[in-house]
Amino acid sequence: MELSGNFRKSSGSFDKDVWKVPHAVGSPRERDSVTVRVPGTSANLGCGFDCIGMALDIWNELTVERAPRFEILIEGEGEAVLPRDESNLVCKGVQVAFDAAGVKVPPLRYIMKNAVPFARGLGSSSAAIVSGIVAGLILCGHELPVEGEEALLQLAAEIEGHPDNVAPAVYGGLQIGCYSERWHTERVRV
Repeated sequence: MELSGNFRKSSGSFDKDVWKVPHAVGSPRERDSVTVRVPGTSANLGCGFDCIGMALDIWNELTVERAPRFEILIEGEGEAVLPRDESNLVCKGVQVAFDAAGVKVPPLRYIMKNAVPFARGLGSSSAAIVSGIVAGLILCGHELPVEGEEALLQLAAEIEGHPDNVAPAVYGGLQIGCYSERWHTERVRV
């Protein structure tokens, strides 16, 4: 996952060092805009139905900006069929992030550049969900618990229903996930 963005006008410039650890999302500072790149994924590998997935080198890019009115612009995969309202999975991800922060979602402009093939089993829904959550967290400046909780994974898996695609979209590599009171995932070295 790659990130860039702009602080709110009163906060200065963006510090990329905040984002060295991919799952340490959030900052106490709100931003006016953010760009997030999230990889496509392949899941259900071998006997790992709904629990094993891997990140691919194909990326969706999402830019979200504070705006005077709600707007969605889509370019690339799915542009003719993806919803351009709050039912879009990117918007659902942003909503979950703002809900976690206890903040109302302001009017936003969503600019989606989709390279992950839509409805082809390559994790386009997970890329949308994860990019929306991460963008929402960054825009509202909210941090989630990481160590021992993996709150970002929990939120994404709750929307998606299982971790097989969202875990590699968040953490990269080949991931195996299971549920025991909460979702757990572990990177598998190959």
